[in-house]
Amino acid sequence: MKKIAVIILVSGLLLLNGCGGPKVRVQPFVDLPSQDTSPPRTALPDLPEPAPFNLNNMATQLITLQTSDQITLTGDWSVPKDAKKAVLLLHMMPAVRQSWEPLVKALNKAGFATMTIDLRGHGESTQNGQLDYQKFSDSQHQASRLDVDAAMNFIKSKGFTEENISFVGASIGANLSLDALRRYSNVPHAVVLSPGLNYRGITTEPVMKELEPTQKTWLVAAESDTPSAEAIIILQQMKPQTATLTMYGGANHGTNLFQSEPLLISDIVKFLSA
Repeated sequence: MKKIAVIILVSGLLLLNGCGGPKVRVQPFVDLPSQDTSPPRTALPDLPEPAPFNLNNMATQLITLQTSDQITLTGDWSVPKDAKKAVLLLHMMPAVRQSWEPLVKALNKAGFATMTIDLRGHGESTQNGQLDYQKFSDSQHQASRLDVDAAMNFIKSKGFTEENISFVGASIGANLSLDALRRYSNVPHAVVLSPGLNYRGITTEPVMKELEPTQKTWLVAAESDTPSAEAIIILQQMKPQTATLTMYGGANHGTNLFQSEPLLISDIVKFLSA
C-alpha cells in the first residue's frame, strides 16, 4: 500500500517537473485499508549468517584527530580481526557519535571496521567548550567537510583504500556523506538517513548529479518527515539506476529511525555488504 503511494507521488512529481510546473512538496500519506502492516522492505539480498562474534577479536580505540584547520576531534575506531572493509558514520544535529552504537555493533559483528566521530562543536569535539554547533554560522557548519577528511585520512592510514570504505550519515551527516561520496569518487556506497536538499549550505542536488555510475546510494526517510521525504524522492530521480529509495511510515528522523524500524540496521549491513 505504502509502496503504491510512493509510486503515485513520484509519477506525479515527474509529470509536473517535465511540464515545467511547480515542485511538489511531499505531504504525509493517507493510509488506505490494508491487511499488510509490515514496514516497507528494500530489495536487499539475503546474506549468510556471519561467523560467531568473538569480542576478543575486536580492537576499540578512543582517538583524537586534527583537521587541516586545527580543530581537534574525538572519535571511536573499532576493528574486528581481519576486517577488510571500513565504514565512516556521521551523526545528525544535535547528536554525538554514540548515537550510532546499535549500527556499529552490527557492522563490527559482520566484519566491518567502524569510525565514529563527534563533529566539530558536538560531544567531545568542542575545544573545551569553545566550539558550540548551536552558535555556528553556515560557513562553520560547512567546514565539517574537513572533519570528514581527517577521518578519511585516519582510516586510509590503517590500510583501507577508498574502494573498501563506505559512508553512513544522518540528517546533516547524511548531506555530508553525499558530499564526501562525490569528493571521494572511488568510495562505492553511502547510506543516507533523512537528508535535506540544503542543510546550512551543505547541498545535495548538485552533488547527486556528479556521482559516478559505480557509486550506489540508499536514500531513507519517513513519510511524515516532510523535508527529508521530499528530498529523497528528488535525489533518487537524479540517479534512478544507482539510488535505492525507502520511505517508512511515521515521522522519525535520522538515527531515531532505528527505534521504529527494527529491520533497518540489518538492512544497512546487507546494503554495505553487497
